[in-house]
Amino acid sequence: MVNKRCRFLLEFGKRCGQKLDTVPLSDHPFYGQDVVAETKIEQNVALTLNYGCHPNDFFLLDYGFVITPNPYDQVELSYDGTLLDAASMAAGVSSPNFSAPAKWQEDILSQLNLHGEGSILKVSLGSPDIVDGRLLAALRVLLAADPEAVHKHDLKTLMSLDAQAPLGPTFEASALRTVLALCAIALQHFHTKIMDDEAILKGELPLTTKLAVHIRLQKKFMIVDVMQNISRRIKMLSAQKSTT
Repeated sequence: MVNKRCRFLLEFGKRCGQKLDTVPLSDHPFYGQDVVAETKIEQNVALTLNYGCHPNDFFLLDYGFVITPNPYDQVELSYDGTLLDAASMAAGVSSPNFSAPAKWQEDILSQLNLHGEGSILKVSLGSPDIVDGRLLAALRVLLAADPEAVHKHDLKTLMSLDAQAPLGPTFEASALRTVLALCAIALQHFHTKIMDDEAILKGELPLTTKLAVHIRLQKKFMIVDVMQNISRRIKMLSAQKSTT
């Protein structure tokens, strides 16, 4: 879906066949603004505009386009104990207790702003972090059985995917398998498959429909990329366990 501003610009571009006259700066509020380049730019030189590090939702809603590939794209999920229990069970993780954490686990979840009053339950998959740090820390903490082992690490370490299995390879593999299951659940929530979207895009579509299908397809590709990344990490953990 494209917002009103983008729809207006798209329709405006279709209807206007000539360039508007330049409006004098004196007619602008505050007499307009000057754009000053820090580097000398030659005439007719191609320029690249940087719109910032944002997911495709932002670009679509604010500007009416989608970037592919977009390393900052992500899928948002709601942190929910019941969902995480189901994901961990699907991943073959024994004794999940996401819906009924112990008091010491609740305390850490509160520090992660995932429990208690004013908590922010929106987490994400994708972007350069691959897995939302708060989600990863929660999985590690809730799958751990030893509070002393957990308290040896600060939140920054628990939230980092680059941290080398801070609670041990067994718990790390369980946490990552749960992430894989979450990715699979996220893919199942789309009512079309990747091949369906690719087939749809080969047809003649209105621009807004094409953009909507395109962003949906890119979300799926992004989730698959996350799954491949996590799968590689699980294989590395398996290799580490076999050599110890």
